[in-house]
Amino acid sequence: MKNKIVKTLLFIFFIIFFDRTISLLISKYNHLFFKNNYLEKPLSEYLKNKEYNTLILGTSRTYEAIHPKLLESERISLFKWGYVGHGPKYNYYFYKLYKKIKGPPKLVIYGIDYFIYWSVTSPLALSEVKVNKSNGLLENFFSPTLLLLKNKSKTDILFNDVLNSFKISELSFHNKIVDIQNYTGVRKSALPNSKVYTKKPSKYKRIPFRHKAGGEGRYFAKMLNEIHEDNVKIALIVIPDYIGTLKTNSFQRAFKKHLQKLAKKYNNLKVFNYCNEKKFALEDESLFLNGGYGYGNSHVSKEGARILNQMLKKDLGEINFSETPRTL
Repeated sequence: MKNKIVKTLLFIFFIIFFDRTISLLISKYNHLFFKNNYLEKPLSEYLKNKEYNTLILGTSRTYEAIHPKLLESERISLFKWGYVGHGPKYNYYFYKLYKKIKGPPKLVIYGIDYFIYWSVTSPLALSEVKVNKSNGLLENFFSPTLLLLKNKSKTDILFNDVLNSFKISELSFHNKIVDIQNYTGVRKSALPNSKVYTKKPSKYKRIPFRHKAGGEGRYFAKMLNEIHEDNVKIALIVIPDYIGTLKTNSFQRAFKKHLQKLAKKYNNLKVFNYCNEKKFALEDESLFLNGGYGYGNSHVSKEGARILNQMLKKDLGEINFSETPRTL
């Protein structure tokens, strides 16, 4: 009986030891899995003989919604780097990289998301902008549960990033840069597996607005401060959500109040809210690729993007590039 107890205790000890050791190695050295010199060179080469006065940043919602080809004019020339998985931390460091290469733009267009303050950028994406830091797998080393299980979602992202890193090259980044500049959205018919949930159930999830969450929100604030210090204008674009997603993200009053506070704090910042039933047909499912009741994320379709960019192009005419913001 005594031997069984000892063996059981030793087994538990080695399981915990293995769990903590592997978690420690992954958390401490995850940045070594990725090369971080692929983006700067192709970006520098692409921007070398080009002049842009406007930079577009944001997540996949911005990628689907805001397009240089639909906004460019004699007055505005745009470079877009809003893309899938680009959270505030990524965008903050990309802005610094862009500024290092080309200097500050005149205007930053940022697609603001309801969930911006709890967005998380993957380690692989951050390595593009030379951010090599722990991904937080050891946030609670003394947790009573096994860390490999507790942090499974983060570990899965990391391992998926490692596999994807083998596909990355300077050429692939050059092609990506070109593709993003020319992209004007995707038709809903081209994505048969993408669905808008139009039926309103009697009960569905409601998502609060959290502007002090533990994600990357502080980097959004750091970016706003730096943009202001650079005397650069910023347009925060509230991208339309399908009506079901808008109702799911139900604390809209708190969200809009927060944006109003930002506009008061930063005199170089202007909010353009297109997630508004009076401005955009939020109930028209053909204008969206996904979303619905109980789903907190929604992307506009090519058809929706065309309408949105027509309105945005007109509204951007209100921005005076020559006017210098006062100091905070």
